[in-house]
Amino acid sequence: MEKLCSFNPIQIRFAKLLFALTICLSMVGTALGEDRLIVKNASGTSTFKVEDIGRVTCTSGMLVNGASEWGSAPFVLGQDAGNRGVVITDKAASNPKNIYFGWNTGATHDYAEIFALQENVAWMNLVLAPNGGHVGIGTRSPVQPLQMGSGAYVSSGGVWTNASSREYKQDIKSLTGDEAVETLTALQPVQFSYKADPKESHVGFIAEDVPDLVASTDRKGMSTMDVVAVLTKVVQDQQKTIAELSRKVAALEQK
Repeated sequence: MEKLCSFNPIQIRFAKLLFALTICLSMVGTALGEDRLIVKNASGTSTFKVEDIGRVTCTSGMLVNGASEWGSAPFVLGQDAGNRGVVITDKAASNPKNIYFGWNTGATHDYAEIFALQENVAWMNLVLAPNGGHVGIGTRSPVQPLQMGSGAYVSSGGVWTNASSREYKQDIKSLTGDEAVETLTALQPVQFSYKADPKESHVGFIAEDVPDLVASTDRKGMSTMDVVAVLTKVVQDQQKTIAELSRKVAALEQK
């Protein structure tokens, strides 16, 4: 009779462990395919998956910063259905506030876009156009290096151009000569430097001290175009006066 091989207890335990590990690995490969982590909901539908290639798939949003559910979240990170890119949203039950980071909708992806809105209330976007490097604020089709939705822009030469088309304006009326002279007389030019840049000197006006005609609503700023309009009216009237006086002088000289 042949002598049977015998194993000590340590060898037996090691063999059992190796066998169990082999079974577990084969089960993982069979049950999960090539993916190594899958989370399913009560219905058996996969809601979260980590694939071998490193891709992470989440069927819902990713709640972060202590968020516990839609609507109460400080912000929710997810994917927009329009393939715009990443979405940060409060996911409110009505009129949610969203910020999108990605590309424009459609297959062309002509420009990158940061798009902020409150659904059904208001929207505003910042567009970064790769072809030409144009930046649009409040407009989806900037044709200048920096263009505002209001119509104002910075030209390729670096010149700021105010929006001044008639189609942007209402309540248009003429500026009288008396209003212009009164405003110009009340303006008090000063020399100053900005607190943020004390080494640079400037000349200009103090917004809180200028006449109402050229003051901003909050009296914290001024539009140079307003002052230009006042100066233009004063100079025009002065030129009329000079022309009239010139005619009178010429008439007196002929006598």
